[in-house]
Amino acid sequence: MGISAMVFWVFALGIGSGQAEQKPSITVLVYNYANVSAANLAAGEALATRSYRAAGIEISWIECAVSARKSQRFRECEQAIGKHWLFLRIITERMASGIVPGSKGREDALGIALVSHAFVLYERIVDRANAWGLAESVILGHTMAHELGHLLLGDYSHTASGVMQPLVHRQDLKLESGQFLFEPKQATKLRARLRGE
Repeated sequence: MGISAMVFWVFALGIGSGQAEQKPSITVLVYNYANVSAANLAAGEALATRSYRAAGIEISWIECAVSARKSQRFRECEQAIGKHWLFLRIITERMASGIVPGSKGREDALGIALVSHAFVLYERIVDRANAWGLAESVILGHTMAHELGHLLLGDYSHTASGVMQPLVHRQDLKLESGQFLFEPKQATKLRARLRGE
């Protein structure tokens, strides 16, 4: 192979790698009203991120102030501008009683999804974690991924298996169970929606 042929070949490779398809992404603004510890919140976000990354979607989390006196610490939240952003509110049981509509809320539900807001009921997650002998962050991460999935996929997005199944059981919360993943059709739908297709 001559020098000119090698240069052309390397140049062509460079062009191809620069045109790799960019993964769709979303930004989630997180409001931690339930005072979840930083470690549990970070671990839960990491698990939810794995669910979306496996579906070909990048997700970034921005912590937001839950009171005016904390707003200085959370300037990044105010500056979060993007095409795809959602709100995630981690709330107490008392707060949940004011937002749970009769037809959508259930006593055993760990979260609620309404329009562009996902709500995670943290006290229920703690209770479930204690009953099942699991880390709170595991149930938190699964619930975050599930409720954000409802916001992106719309109504009637439950599946027989995977992260969007309506009821979660202890054995479903092992990473190797596959229950942290979106079903392939849903992963395709998520990517298409985020690309605006």
